[in-house]
Amino acid sequence: MKIELRDITKDNYRESVKLKVKNGQEEFVALNVFSIAQSKFYSSWKPTAVYSDEEMVGFLMYGEDDVNEGDGTIWIIRLMIDEKYQGKGYGKEAMIKLIEHIKNNYEQEEVFVSFVPANEGAKILYESLGFIDTGRIEEGELVYCLKL
Repeated sequence: MKIELRDITKDNYRESVKLKVKNGQEEFVALNVFSIAQSKFYSSWKPTAVYSDEEMVGFLMYGEDDVNEGDGTIWIIRLMIDEKYQGKGYGKEAMIKLIEHIKNNYEQEEVFVSFVPANEGAKILYESLGFIDTGRIEEGELVYCLKL
């Protein structure tokens, strides 16, 4: 499986907002259109498409924490894989690519992610990648950290 991360641009944003999660998962992740809008107000947040070959299979967003007084921490703010591609390893491969990108482009020693406690799939995925529960809860979500 070859995964590529590409910026969301005027050429692919319409495709990204058509991606959707499975029924029952809507409470786990914000709509991609909302994430793209947020990125216009938080300048370091990078909305990103996940491609397998030339097919967009998912969406993610990451960046520096602009919300908590700009403390410079790096967050993986969103990860969603379209319902047609879930359970096939795309999410894990996208996370591996993104973590490598963060290691190579930021000077931070850790990266954070948060998720809804009921999202067992996210918990399993993040723990498989080495993320550890910090014990913190922000905006009702569990906060995990990966040491880079």
